[in-house]
Amino acid sequence: MDIAVERIGLAIDSGEKIGIFGDFDADGVTSTAMLYLYLKNAGADVIYYIPDRNREGYGLSIKAVDDFARQGVTLIITVDNGISAFEEVAHAAEAGLDVVITDHHMQGSGLPDAVAVVNPHRNDAECGYCDWAGVGVAFKLICALDGNEEEILQNYADLICIGTVADIVPVLGENRELIRRGLSLMNHSPRLGLSALKNAASAADKILTSTDIAFMISPRINAAGRIGSAMQAARLLITSEKEEATELAEIINDYNSQRVQIETQMLESAIALIESQEDNFDRVIVVCGKGFNSGVSGIVASRLCEKYGKPAIVIADNGERVLKGSCRSIDGFDIFEALSACCDSLVQFGGHTLAAGLSIERDKVDEFRASLNNYAATMYRYMPSAQITIDFKINPSGINLQMLHSIERFQPFGMGNSKPLFGIYGAKVLSIIPVSGDRHIKLNLSKNETTFSAMYFGHSTRSVPFQKGDFVDLALSVERNTYNGTTSVSLFVKAIKFSGFDDDKMIGGKTVFENFMRGECNRKEINYLCVSREHIAQTYRFIRDNNGWGYTNEELFMRMRPQGMNFSQMLLSVSIMKELGILIEDKQRRRLDLPLEQRKVNIPDSALFQKMTELDKIL
Repeated sequence: MDIAVERIGLAIDSGEKIGIFGDFDADGVTSTAMLYLYLKNAGADVIYYIPDRNREGYGLSIKAVDDFARQGVTLIITVDNGISAFEEVAHAAEAGLDVVITDHHMQGSGLPDAVAVVNPHRNDAECGYCDWAGVGVAFKLICALDGNEEEILQNYADLICIGTVADIVPVLGENRELIRRGLSLMNHSPRLGLSALKNAASAADKILTSTDIAFMISPRINAAGRIGSAMQAARLLITSEKEEATELAEIINDYNSQRVQIETQMLESAIALIESQEDNFDRVIVVCGKGFNSGVSGIVASRLCEKYGKPAIVIADNGERVLKGSCRSIDGFDIFEALSACCDSLVQFGGHTLAAGLSIERDKVDEFRASLNNYAATMYRYMPSAQITIDFKINPSGINLQMLHSIERFQPFGMGNSKPLFGIYGAKVLSIIPVSGDRHIKLNLSKNETTFSAMYFGHSTRSVPFQKGDFVDLALSVERNTYNGTTSVSLFVKAIKFSGFDDDKMIGGKTVFENFMRGECNRKEINYLCVSREHIAQTYRFIRDNNGWGYTNEELFMRMRPQGMNFSQMLLSVSIMKELGILIEDKQRRRLDLPLEQRKVNIPDSALFQKMTELDKIL
């Protein structure tokens, strides 16, 4: 840090031209805007540049270095990137440009030969605290340059807050105070561009929380980099012209609407690709699609993580030799370490424990998928599973404004300080009502003579197997809802299942089944898995009596409530029947149906049944 401060101070004092090189996500955009505003106010000759996500990709490039050189820049400062820019820093030195790197991504082997590398995750760092986002590191640089931390917070806490929340770093320690100060600034004396963005999002009078930053503000800033240009988002945060702020905010809000449409279509395509592959029981999902938009690949990877409970990597095939991909993981599986172990298959990669990015040659995607799953198999006999932790079990009669006020005292919420989740068990479904054209549903429920309602976003009446009279267990968050000056409590469903089922046993059953399909079963697992004719018949009868099945296997098992059969046995029964043609799977509609013409089959003719029998004999 001291070397960085000395070099930047020299550039300011001597009138050198400084070029800030940022990143196209909300963390990088806020870092860029904040450092630019500070240096400009300090009298520096400064410009900034954020690369185009689709054309240029992540990180400092040789082209960017050359462009800076042509504009007379002699000092480049990176924000939220640069820790792996070895070649680019060397090229800058050859061109006579110095580079100061500020970053918060994990260090690989060695450091670029920059004038200074400011990163709390350096292998030789001795920081007592190191969980800042990129904007937090840039904030520390400004504090070191200026010496007046309080004044810096008064001017830039809003930008620090947005970048910190958006990058999903732990909301613990100093980050909590940075977010708290930023929320206060935004709600009491908001920056012109942020006020315009709130107006465009139809939330002009809303008191912002960290949740609003995560789901309303930062997605719009990110959308500029995903669909349009992150430079527009930076201009929005920097501008002092009301007309420009209004125009940019409307453009960026429109980008966000486009992003939602692209994301929905791409997610459906990714799911179709995954489920079209026969015997795809990989521990880590790697899906590569032609026409995929690399700008939303990270969001789609997150959705796949949620759907399948596995780490997911989405690679966009844009027809080039080198493709870009985004990675998202689950607690317990370090995706950065996994990529490090498979780096021979990659051109470049970087990131964190739960999220990362990569570039890869097209003809190495299959090799990478195999290498990554071999690594996962070596490290984990049983992969970690995605989990939802319930903080408190409650009765609906206890949900009131006093409870809401108590919860809000724990703000700001985020990674490491998650919003509390509440469990209501054994609630009776009274009705399921479609909302917004059946894009969401409203559940009306009752327990202990108390009726209550909860919203379940992203789910339709067609996508849930529940019906009036069912008893369910719910994981819920409690939110403030203010309408026409009246405040009430709203409930939002985070997860729902039929009452009385052991999730751990179902997760274990799925793992055993996938181990069998990969040919990795041991004696204990084959004993647990072996199916009988009665298991197959019981499963068949239920699907037949329900005129097919159009929901998940987990929901099939929970609705069946089978006798003398575990989840892995049901999964194998379904697979055997699909193999023999007793059941027909419509992968596009994601349904199991009976064939129009019934025919007799011999269960022992099934290759899966034979495989199970042989393993039972051998083991």
